[in-house]
Amino acid sequence: MRFPKWLLAAMGGGHSMAEELHYNTNDIKTLTTKQAKALAHRRKYLDLNGLTTLSAEVAEALAQGKVRLSLNGLTTLSVEAAKGLARVKGWLFLEGLTTLSDEAAKALAQHECDLSLNGLTTLSDEAAKALSQHKGRLSLSGLTTLSDQAARALAEHKGGLDLSGLTTLSDEAVKSLAHVCLDGLTTLSDQAAKTLSQHKGDLHLNGLTTLSDQAAKALAEHKGDGLVLNGLTTLSDEATKALAQYKGNLYLSGLTTLSDQAAKALAEHTGDLLALQGLTALSDEAALALSRRKGDLYFEDLTILSDEAAKALWANPGIQLLDKFEQ
Repeated sequence: MRFPKWLLAAMGGGHSMAEELHYNTNDIKTLTTKQAKALAHRRKYLDLNGLTTLSAEVAEALAQGKVRLSLNGLTTLSVEAAKGLARVKGWLFLEGLTTLSDEAAKALAQHECDLSLNGLTTLSDEAAKALSQHKGRLSLSGLTTLSDQAARALAEHKGGLDLSGLTTLSDEAVKSLAHVCLDGLTTLSDQAAKTLSQHKGDLHLNGLTTLSDQAAKALAEHKGDGLVLNGLTTLSDEATKALAQYKGNLYLSGLTTLSDQAAKALAEHTGDLLALQGLTALSDEAALALSRRKGDLYFEDLTILSDEAAKALWANPGIQLLDKFEQ
């Protein structure tokens, strides 16, 4: 291919700085070791997503600078190239990979900065065990499920861990990964809810669209500061009553309707914050009940309220309403 003048000049001769700054390195389809070394030393952010293959020698050359390196065009990675890339001193993006051999995983685990492998759709137990030793942030949001053994292994990872794509996990795997953001989960068993309730930090479960009464009772026992369930679109009165007993901040902004009975239950919630931003209408009885709640209450999407309901809600300084309801 034809390389830009500045890249050729970087290996000897003058060059145009303007051309260098504006050249799109994603257009590069092949690289020699010498060219890779020149790029690595001249860029802090290096996107080479046009490369579809990578030799071990070029990988080694790219690792010689301190650079955030994006190689999302790679769909395969040899163990030798992985060993070279493990030496990159910056964030490494390999999001075109959908599979990773155990040996390549062991090699990449030696990388000491953030590592993005969001294209992976499967991960063996051995690869998970290897990646658990990685020191920086590890992103694996393309995975939709994990074996119990893989979950236990990844739970040992010491940096940040992104598994937000997980949609299904066994109760045992949930137990291992309770400390991780599980926004991708679409179902939660009663037993898994009980397990998660023991987690000390915030719980993010925005992927759930339904929740059983028993699971709601279990989650209400959670001792952390926040329970985020913004994916729920409906809740039974019994489940609402259970969640109202939660002592921390409660986020239910996916609910679009609220019965009078549910409103009366939520009015008893004693946490600092209750978010119901998905509601667009409230009956007078529901509004009156919630107007008595102590603490912050977010209603930012409410558009249908009677004058009486608006007056009751506006009188509570902790309630946020649209300005049009100002009394």
